[in-house]
Amino acid sequence: MIISSLLITLTSSLAWQQADERELVGRATAYRLDRIETLDGDALINATVLVQDGIIQRIGKVVIIPEYATVHDLRGTGAVMTPPLVLSHANFLQSDRRDGGNNSRFIAADSLWLAADWQTGLWEYGVGMVAVDPPGNGAPGRTSVLKVAASEKRPETLVDDLHLKLDMATNSSAKNLIRDGIKAAEAAIENEIQAEKDWKKSRKEWDAKKEEEKQAAEAAKANGEKAKKVKEGDEEQGPPETFEAPEIKDNEQAFVDWVRKERTVQVHMRSASDWLHWMQIMEDREENYEVVFSMGSTTNLHEVIDSVVTSGARIDLPARMSFLPYTRNRVNIAAELVAAGCDKLILSPASNSIAGLRDLRASVSRLIAEGLDETIALRAITLEPALAVGQEEVMGTIAIGMPASFVIWSGDVFDPLTEVDSLVLDGEEKFNREQFESELLR
Repeated sequence: MIISSLLITLTSSLAWQQADERELVGRATAYRLDRIETLDGDALINATVLVQDGIIQRIGKVVIIPEYATVHDLRGTGAVMTPPLVLSHANFLQSDRRDGGNNSRFIAADSLWLAADWQTGLWEYGVGMVAVDPPGNGAPGRTSVLKVAASEKRPETLVDDLHLKLDMATNSSAKNLIRDGIKAAEAAIENEIQAEKDWKKSRKEWDAKKEEEKQAAEAAKANGEKAKKVKEGDEEQGPPETFEAPEIKDNEQAFVDWVRKERTVQVHMRSASDWLHWMQIMEDREENYEVVFSMGSTTNLHEVIDSVVTSGARIDLPARMSFLPYTRNRVNIAAELVAAGCDKLILSPASNSIAGLRDLRASVSRLIAEGLDETIALRAITLEPALAVGQEEVMGTIAIGMPASFVIWSGDVFDPLTEVDSLVLDGEEKFNREQFESELLR
């Protein structure tokens, strides 16, 4: 009885870890590692990921590997697998410059002109997807999202037109621009509502008139009278069969989408006072927005942490330790936000450049050393930015059924000496450290 019970328990355990034991067909690759940070539950120790035709088919401590599969056995090397890094502001890929004002008709993808090997510089640091902001201030346009997989100078975007970017500052021109944009959007929406009411009324009156004419014609016919003939070209034109909404101006459309809750605003700001002014603009409004804070060596954002968290907005911060103003007291805004209840945190490079990307993990490691949870930190540079751009099913967790997109690191992700050994997107290895370095020596 005891032996039977043990067999049942073992069988159940194997079934749980081996989600699908059907024979795989097609190209298969297995990765065996000491640690896999799936972000779909706890990390897996001494586990295997089996990929077939670009999709993760099996994952766990006990995985049946087909005889024909290519096996990468990295156990004992200290290698760690994670989802790829996602940058929410890869603005160093831009080449355009633009002044302030309402330029919300533009999209960031139109400001890109990339070098032929642009993707290699991102793969080298573990980046699989990027979002790019439109250049300029005020309301400069809408963000675009790119998968770091193409080699063209003008790569195809995953999302061409996403967030409306707004700059918030403690001056009247910045606030007036946003208020004017909202006011124009509300007027455009009201104009459309009224136009539809007018159309429905006209349509109802027209249908009633045509019905009367039809009945009159039928009555005349019954009385033996001839129907009146209408000369060609004199036919009365009724309203359209379907409603045609009034055209919305190019620089109003993105604001209209936002007010209608069909688009999210990404509002950029620098200080606690910027946040308070933003709160004045929003008042009782319920439109969706995310907040991107810029912090220098000093910050006063600690003064509004409770208000920021209460808003429920996704928060994007540069990965850096700062000082309280006029003091030598350091402050970890990321850790304080999490402690206050923030569950949607993104960490971006402290400087928007390849150098900032190169230093990102080291910067995050300092936040971890000063109290930020390590798993939250890893999510903040991988899954959370993917969620922010709506691409978590393209590049999110490491789980069965997900695209096989991941990074294999030489060691602890947040050890500054750790490097990217390999980056895989959709099952295809895009970057291999050994090959990359051997090519550099040629």
